[in-house]
Amino acid sequence: MQDMEIPIYIDGQQEGTVRISHDGPATVLDADLRDVGRVVRLRLFGDGEGYLGVPEPKEGRLRLIKRVSPIELCRLPAFPKYAAESRMQTQAEPEPEPESEPGSETKPAPRHVLWQGGRPYYF
Repeated sequence: MQDMEIPIYIDGQQEGTVRISHDGPATVLDADLRDVGRVVRLRLFGDGEGYLGVPEPKEGRLRLIKRVSPIELCRLPAFPKYAAESRMQTQAEPEPEPESEPGSETKPAPRHVLWQGGRPYYF
């Protein structure tokens, strides 16, 4: 990565910038954006994507300074174009079990299956 400045987008609006610079062998990622009133998890996007971190509130703004070693740098895009919020994936609600009619009890499926010699072993 070369020294550059890229925009940060939150909800489609540019809210700040990430400055990328070098300090010896480390790469410094300095994110500064407007306080949007909630926790923001930033990701870098470009020729891939990578997790940047959660900026902390500081003097009415959100700020994140991250020093990345050359080894950690391979987890980030080589040519970042912008940073944006990454939303936590919500787990799907479990489907309700179908109501069974009285007298139609079924045996529950086995919890574990081990295949050995081409035959299943249930336990």
